Amino acid sequence: MNRRQFLEVLFDADHISTCGKNDIGATYPTPVFPDLISAPGVKFSINPIINWRDTKNVLEAGLYSMLFEMDKDPNGQLIPRATQIALFESSGIPYSTMMWSGTKSVHVIVRMEKPIPEKLFVPLWLAIQRVLTKHGCSIDPATMKIPQISRMPESMRRVDIKDDEGLVIGHEMVKQDLIDVRRRVSLQELGQWLKANGERVSKPKPPKPFQPISTDKSNLDKFRIARKWSERKAVYSPTWTTGGHMWFFSLGVSLRKLECDLTQAITMAKIEWGATCETGTGPEDISIPITKGWHWIENQK
Repeated sequence: MNRRQFLEVLFDADHISTCGKNDIGATYPTPVFPDLISAPGVKFSINPIINWRDTKNVLEAGLYSMLFEMDKDPNGQLIPRATQIALFESSGIPYSTMMWSGTKSVHVIVRMEKPIPEKLFVPLWLAIQRVLTKHGCSIDPATMKIPQISRMPESMRRVDIKDDEGLVIGHEMVKQDLIDVRRRVSLQELGQWLKANGERVSKPKPPKPFQPISTDKSNLDKFRIARKWSERKAVYSPTWTTGGHMWFFSLGVSLRKLECDLTQAITMAKIEWGATCETGTGPEDISIPITKGWHWIENQK
């Protein structure tokens, strides 16, 4: 069992994916075979891509794989590696690959035989998560992304060594172990497992009708601070909750988000920034995801 076998289960011979030392490095395209067989990067895209890693380019290449990982229990305590493996195995989930992140997480990838329709992806992922939760697996919800990345097996990652006060005093290189490689999963097999565990894939809800956003200042409460960010930019990602889009605006160091379309996003940016769409460092940046590709903000793992 080696990395080649791991990649052969997840990808076809002509697929393009990504591999890098971090999230950003795992954005740019490279042929899976032979490049990824010996690539030194520690992170990779679990799905094939076209051009660079984003939702549109994954869907165009084919959405085949879903990632499920855990590291902590509901009380926030780290789950030992052996226990994580045992929980996944006892759940009976039909998975394709299993590997160790090198520090605290077991990663399980379910690679389907045929592409997953976009509208089915979230309901299917959530149904699988519910079954795994019943079996004691505390699945990280942040792994429910179409352009999802995971850890590349057999690569070495650098990990900080900290003292009792949390100060970095050195580092060590740890291996991302490959635990198991199985096979691609059919929709029938996955459906039988879900049914046997009392679950089914919920029918996606139709998108809500378009509602224009007023330019009144009071509508700014529709924004909410999502996380810190150091640059001023707009970041796009599709959302399944409304059938619309999710735009992230970073204003100074506060990143805010709103579910809307491009026109609404520009309108709200005008209110927030008081800028025009032609000049300045404001709303015109919103067009970047459309004209130059989309940029994903992801949690470091």
